Amino acid sequence: MENFFKNRYLGSVLSEANTKVMNAYGWGVQFRKNSSINLFVKFFGVPHLGARMRNRILENIIDKRNHKNSTLFDAGCGIGLTSMYLSNKFNKIYAVDVEEQKIKEAKIIAKNNHIKNIEFGKVDVLKDTITSKTFDFVICFEVLEHVDNEEEFIYKLSKLVKKNGIMILSFPSKTLLSRMAQKSLDHHKAGYSSDEIKKIAKKFKLKVVEEQSFGKGILGKSVVGCDYIFRRTLTPLASLFFPIFYPLLILDYYLPEFGIPRGYVLVLKKDNS
Repeated sequence: MENFFKNRYLGSVLSEANTKVMNAYGWGVQFRKNSSINLFVKFFGVPHLGARMRNRILENIIDKRNHKNSTLFDAGCGIGLTSMYLSNKFNKIYAVDVEEQKIKEAKIIAKNNHIKNIEFGKVDVLKDTITSKTFDFVICFEVLEHVDNEEEFIYKLSKLVKKNGIMILSFPSKTLLSRMAQKSLDHHKAGYSSDEIKKIAKKFKLKVVEEQSFGKGILGKSVVGCDYIFRRTLTPLASLFFPIFYPLLILDYYLPEFGIPRGYVLVLKKDNS
């Protein structure tokens, strides 16, 4: 039963954490085994709508492709929750982040959950020589808006993709909400249109093979808006309403689009022609 909960949802691994997780999806809290916070994430995962929808889309994208015995590079992994959630799908995962504290926390959480096929490292993709290796999958989720040169960042990542490998990028769109949150989230840019990122990708022979989005309907925009207000005013309300909001956001994914989505996920294939 314990193994059932360990990796059931994104962030369930935090139920085994005995560490203070800083700036993890808006949290800066102390996790202790059997505490109310640990029990919450054990049964529900991290109560962050955007992170959960992106992870849901990412998992569906990977599951449609042959990932058996493959490798994954996670650029800007934070505290490693996505890499840990995907650990049973890949032979080896290399997860990097520019913040040393987050890498330390990731290593502690992975150790507590006996996850051994992830190698975490403090790496600045723009400045450091990463590795001579290439990978079957390269993911970069909600990182582009944090760097001051997203074109150079995508170029560096493109060098890590194997022949016929894929890169999966997630980024916020240009909406009023993303502009309101830009300063508090330390984003260099509020967001991007999918065409902007496609144009950059084309320069480096990365072909768009799939595009997905979330928070694209009236229902989704309403849910995300309420969640944002709760997080900015009374954070516990965001967690309290998460079990209601998240299913509504999933439902919105299947409804007609209305206006600009909350965020995009692009799947790019390396064109070696």
